Amino acid sequence: MKKWIIISAIIVVIGGVSGWFFLGKKDQAQSVAAVAQTTTVQKGNLEVAVSGSGSVTAITDQDITVENTILVVDSVSVASRDTVYKGETLITFNNGLVVKAPYAGEITEVNVESGNGATRGAILLRIEDEDGIISPITRGDNNTSDSLSGGSSLTVDTVSVKEGDVVEQGATLVTFTDGSILQTELAGTITSLSVANGDSVQGSAIVAHITNYSSLQTTISVDELDITKVQVGQLVTITASAFEDETFAGEVTKVANEGISSNGVSTFDVTVQITDPKSLKIGMSTEASITIESKEEALYVPVEAVYKSGDEKYVLALATSGDSTQSAKKVTVETGISNDTYVEITSGLAEGESIQIPIVQSSGNSSLGGMMMPNSGFQGGGGFPSGDFGGRNGGGSPSFGGGAPSGGRGGN
Repeated sequence: MKKWIIISAIIVVIGGVSGWFFLGKKDQAQSVAAVAQTTTVQKGNLEVAVSGSGSVTAITDQDITVENTILVVDSVSVASRDTVYKGETLITFNNGLVVKAPYAGEITEVNVESGNGATRGAILLRIEDEDGIISPITRGDNNTSDSLSGGSSLTVDTVSVKEGDVVEQGATLVTFTDGSILQTELAGTITSLSVANGDSVQGSAIVAHITNYSSLQTTISVDELDITKVQVGQLVTITASAFEDETFAGEVTKVANEGISSNGVSTFDVTVQITDPKSLKIGMSTEASITIESKEEALYVPVEAVYKSGDEKYVLALATSGDSTQSAKKVTVETGISNDTYVEITSGLAEGESIQIPIVQSSGNSSLGGMMMPNSGFQGGGGFPSGDFGGRNGGGSPSFGGGAPSGGRGGN
């Protein structure tokens, strides 16, 4: 009898522990439940964009050296197809410098005329010798007096500008006693000037520095997964930390062919010319959003609303029965362009239709966020979207005619 009492007590204890364990597990399992929000299918302008940060720099920002001096052509003594003898005068400059034929031959091309300026090393004409070999004749080819090598120098005659001057393209900055002049190839502001009348300067000496403050650009870094989408000519929207409520238009002018690798990830520089810099200043930080693709009057939904099962994509649309109760039904859809936030619906839904967006929420009402799982099946209106829409960078968002989209998501 005592033996049976002990056995019964053991059975009761085991049963209690088992019940507590399974009930506890059930309660724990019920503490997290899948619920859903609702939103509606929106219509508007959908954009796909790649973004990055950078800073403002000047497009024109360069040193001007004595090597950039030019001589003005006084006369050209030959024309194309002329036959010349060795030592014959071909071109004479205003300062008296003469360019002569290095050998007998035929002139095949003349690139200058009276009044033109020629920089050191510029191709003046081409000549063909008796063996049929065509060679260029450049300024300084056979004139040691036109060379600044070997420690020779030029003497400044007149300085025509001062620091802070704004000059146009082709403006004369300095003239030298040998008759050569130094002009600027680009417009801008003279930010530094290092010569004065009577100075002697070497051939490699920096005479001035020019910066164009009205022609600005920004260079951003773009992830290697997105760089293939970026092309020269694409439109860009730019914001600057210094002007929070203002945007600036831009255009992609250069895409780097080589990336910069850091921690196993490569990025590529993209140069964007700012169309109208307004009050932007060199050095200001910027954020640039490059429009990769856009579509007007597109139907779209949040990316997490689209489920994927194999090759099929679908949403959970809400249907109202006769007794006013709502239920979710599976609706197959086709998709178009997408960004990190929204995906275009090209078939299967109409504007204003209500659909579900799954979330996972704990018993304490603290959201655990949209848990996206690839290739999830359709189980009682559940399952999770694949999350395979959109890129890694920026994404962008739709443009709305009348504010943010309505519905449970509030345009998020």
